[in-house]
Amino acid sequence: MNDFAENHLQPQALARKLEGFVAPLLSRLDRQIDKRLVRTFLLTLQAILTFRHSTNGLLLSELGGYILSPAQAPAGTKRLSNLLRCGKWVYSLLETYLWQTAEQQRRALAADGQTAYVIWDESVVEKAESLAPEGLCPVRSSRAARLKRIKPGYYNPPGGRPIFVPGMQWIGLLLTRLKGVPSVATMRWWSSRGKGKSNKRTEETKLLHRCSRMWGRTVVHIWDRGFASAAWLHRVFKHDVRFILRWPKRYKLVDAKGNRNAWKMDGVSGRWIIVSFGTLVAAAGAKRASSL
Repeated sequence: MNDFAENHLQPQALARKLEGFVAPLLSRLDRQIDKRLVRTFLLTLQAILTFRHSTNGLLLSELGGYILSPAQAPAGTKRLSNLLRCGKWVYSLLETYLWQTAEQQRRALAADGQTAYVIWDESVVEKAESLAPEGLCPVRSSRAARLKRIKPGYYNPPGGRPIFVPGMQWIGLLLTRLKGVPSVATMRWWSSRGKGKSNKRTEETKLLHRCSRMWGRTVVHIWDRGFASAAWLHRVFKHDVRFILRWPKRYKLVDAKGNRNAWKMDGVSGRWIIVSFGTLVAAAGAKRASSL
């Protein structure tokens, strides 16, 4: 009986913590939209955390049942629809809130004498069975790649080139320290088709420019090998930021001793290039090189 009571109170405690965590954002929303919509916003966040379904987790009809109750799912869906269609607020309010929250954490780390790290992450949102939503573009399916792998005891999986499905591109930045809870600085979705079409390097450069203006050399950016190229290093050096970059071993760099593998150079640990001093020139399989 005691276990049942504890399990019953746990969701309520989590709901209170969530409300306290997003209280500054709720206060901003309260100044722009109706209080009932602010309440719907909070209930939607609770529903997303409760439902946690990779396929149906963001369906309006499913969330409507969690916002109120399964018996009142149509009414819950209507409330969520009213929130999304409300013309008194835009996504930039959420984006500004995330940037400001990350900046507060950076200042706190700086005051404590700790280094802030900005982790860049990229992925895609696959909508393999969708065609109607606005902004869809071809994305490389990681799920299809997993299904094509040979399984023990089975044979002849489908081969051929990578499979592309409808979806959207995604990029996000996390600000953190060596140990601790990270803060989401921003999350952006973009498409290579449609009215507002863009491309990977354009979106990355926009974020790099904003980070450079906001934080300069007060943070250390961390990039995986998908960012390893002479073109990207050109942009990085232009913005004069500190960074750690994972460099593929087949890519080469040019220094005073010539064109050679990165792991043979000073300031390189394994596959990670730690750039804080010295002069290197990135060849990275490109005809042009850039000076570090």
